[in-house]
Amino acid sequence: MTFDITKKRAAATGDIELKDGDNSPMFDDKGNPLSVTVYSPASKQWEQATAEMNRKRAERMRKSGGKVEAALDNAKADQIEFLCRVTIKLNNFEYPAKEGDPIRALYEDDALGYIRDHVYNEVNDWSAFTKASGAN
Repeated sequence: MTFDITKKRAAATGDIELKDGDNSPMFDDKGNPLSVTVYSPASKQWEQATAEMNRKRAERMRKSGGKVEAALDNAKADQIEFLCRVTIKLNNFEYPAKEGDPIRALYEDDALGYIRDHVYNEVNDWSAFTKASGAN
């Protein structure tokens, strides 16, 4: 019998454990790991968020007469919007937003930009949503 490759499908969601600026795991005061639950590249939500980000970049490029630099203008805002669309929840922590969405407020906080960058890199990495191959 041949191996059923569909057993290796990526999960539609996953948890990304947060890392501090020095790349060490982040924990709350009780020792619980801090993480965010996100949609994976295998989900429709991630696909739609990526498509929207690409549409915005293409529109900026079109309006600028084809200048690539224009497509990259607002890169941080695009990154924040994408993360807001794919983040489901914060785990073991909250962001004390005075008003509005605490997830957006977290990603907009430049003093915590390392969290934004870490989550953005991880959410675009299929390995965060697949299980390692093991001997069966």
